[in-house]
Amino acid sequence: MAKRYRPVDRDQRFLLAPDMREWLPEDHLVWFLLDVLAELDTTALHQRPRRRDQAPATGSAAGRAGYDPDMLLGLLIYAYVCGYQSSRRVERLCHTDVAFRVLCAGDIPDHTVIARFRAAHQQAFTGLFAQVLRLCARAGLGQVGTVAIDGSKFAGNASIAANHDRDWFARQATERTAAAAGTDAEEDRAAQLRLDRGEDPSSGGSSGGDQVPERWSGTGSAGGPAGDRRARIRACLEELDAAHGAVSAELATRHANAEARLAARRAGLERMRAEQQDKIDRWRTGWANHRARPTFYLAPQGAEPVAVEQAARVHRAEHAVTKAQQALAAAEHALTEARTGARTGASAANRVPKRNLSDPDSRLMTSKRGWVQGYNAQFAITADQLVLATTVTQNPVDTTAFEPMLAAAVAAARDIATLARPDEPLGEHGGIALVLADAGYASDTNLTVPGPDRLIALGKTRDQHRDARERPAHGDPPAGATARQVMDHRLRTPEGHTAYKRRGATVEPGIGNIKKLLPAITRRGLPAATAEITLAALAHNLRKLFTAGPATT
Repeated sequence: MAKRYRPVDRDQRFLLAPDMREWLPEDHLVWFLLDVLAELDTTALHQRPRRRDQAPATGSAAGRAGYDPDMLLGLLIYAYVCGYQSSRRVERLCHTDVAFRVLCAGDIPDHTVIARFRAAHQQAFTGLFAQVLRLCARAGLGQVGTVAIDGSKFAGNASIAANHDRDWFARQATERTAAAAGTDAEEDRAAQLRLDRGEDPSSGGSSGGDQVPERWSGTGSAGGPAGDRRARIRACLEELDAAHGAVSAELATRHANAEARLAARRAGLERMRAEQQDKIDRWRTGWANHRARPTFYLAPQGAEPVAVEQAARVHRAEHAVTKAQQALAAAEHALTEARTGARTGASAANRVPKRNLSDPDSRLMTSKRGWVQGYNAQFAITADQLVLATTVTQNPVDTTAFEPMLAAAVAAARDIATLARPDEPLGEHGGIALVLADAGYASDTNLTVPGPDRLIALGKTRDQHRDARERPAHGDPPAGATARQVMDHRLRTPEGHTAYKRRGATVEPGIGNIKKLLPAITRRGLPAATAEITLAALAHNLRKLFTAGPATT
C-alpha cells in the first residue's frame, strides 16, 4: 500500500511569507516587546559620543550608518528574556531564529556591535527598568502591600584561583617593572649599536620606522592585554594598601566585642551557679524547718537539686564561656598578625585580604553550592513577584544592604503609586505596609531604622516555627523590651507567624526565575554587574507583564 506524504521541496521559492507579520503568531512575545519599546523613552540611547576618536556604540563598519538603538535594545532584552547573554549567540540566533530575525528586520548586527551597545549604555538600564515598572503599574501589577527583601550570590566572570594577597601583587609589580626596564635597556643598546655602525637607529628590529604608534598598538602600557594586566595589578595593590587600615580597625572592633562577650558569658556562668546554689539552700532550709516544726512547715516537693557542678544549665554556661575564650584568643591572634604583618595558622589565608586579578571588583563569597567568586545581588519583590528594586554589592553579608534596599523599595513604590492610584493621596511609604526579611538582615539598626513596618527573622526558620508552636505569644510585647525581644515576641504571635510565612513564597520564586534568565554574571566590574542584574530584572518584569496581559485586560 503506497504511503502519501506532504511534499518536501527545498527548491521552492517564497516558502516564507513575504510579510514579516505573518512569520510569528499575533500573541508572540516579540510583537508585545515591540509595542513596549514604542512606549519607552530611549532618548539616552540615541546620544552620539562627542570624542572624535570614539566610534559610535551602535555603529557597524566605517562609513556606514549606525544600527537603530531601539532595535539593538529589543534584541538585548529579548535575548535576556530567553536566557541568552552571549553576543555571539545572539548574532547566530539572528541567522537561524525567526523571532530574532523579526526583531532585527533581517539586518543582522555583528556580535561586537551588540557587545559594545550593552557596554556603552549600561547606565541607561536603570531608567529603562523604572519605565517598565511604571508600565506594569499601569497594567495593574505591583501589589506593594507586602514586600520581601532578599539577596542571592551570583558567580562572576572570574576565577577563584586568581585571588591573591598584597605580597603577590607587590612581587608581580616589581617583576613586571624590572622586565619592562630590561626590555627598554636592550632596545637602547641595539639602537646605540646601529648608530655606531653608521646606520639609522630607527630602522630595523622591533623599533623600526614602520612600527605602529604605541597608543594604537596592543603592547604599550596604555593598551592591550599586557597594559591592562599591569593596570589591574597596580589597582589591586593600591586597593589592598588602602584596605589594610580598615581591616585592622575591623579586627580591633572584633577583639573588643569578643572581650565584652566573654565578660557577659562569665557573668552568666556566675549567675547560673548562684541560682543553682540558692535552689539547693532553699531546699535544705525547707527540710530543716519541716523537721523542726512539721505541723507548721510543709516538706519541699521533689528530690534534692543536683550539685552546682553537675547542673545541666551550669554545664551549658561553662561551654559558652569556653567558646567565648576561644573566640577571644582567635581575635587576639588575628589582631596581632594584622599589626605585625606575620601570618600563621591554618585559617590565616582566609583572614588575609585578597583581590581577584581577573575581576578586581568581585569577591569570594559562600553560597548554598559552595564558594563562588562573584557578587551579592539584592532584590525587593512584591507579593505578585514583581521586582521593585535591585542593587549589587561586594559585601557577602546582607545586613548592610537592608537600609538602602528599603529606601529604594519605598521610592519605587511611591513612583508607581502615582500612576496606579492618581486620585488617592500618596502614602508615606508608597503603600508598603509590611517588609519581610530573613535572619541575614537581623541587626539592631535594621530593626529600628525609620521606614515601613517589618518582620525580620532572628534565627533559622525551623527554630522560628517551633517557637511559634511551642511558646506562642499574644498581645503587645512586654514593656521595656529591646528591639530583638519585641521582634521575637511579634514572630511568635499567630498574626506575625502567618505574615512571615509569606516571605519564602514572595521572594524566592522571583529570584529563582531571575537566575534562570541570568545563571551567572558575564561581564566584569561592579558597574557592569549592576547593569546586567538590572537588565535581567527588567526582562523578568517584562515577562510578568506579558503573561499577565490577558488577565489585566
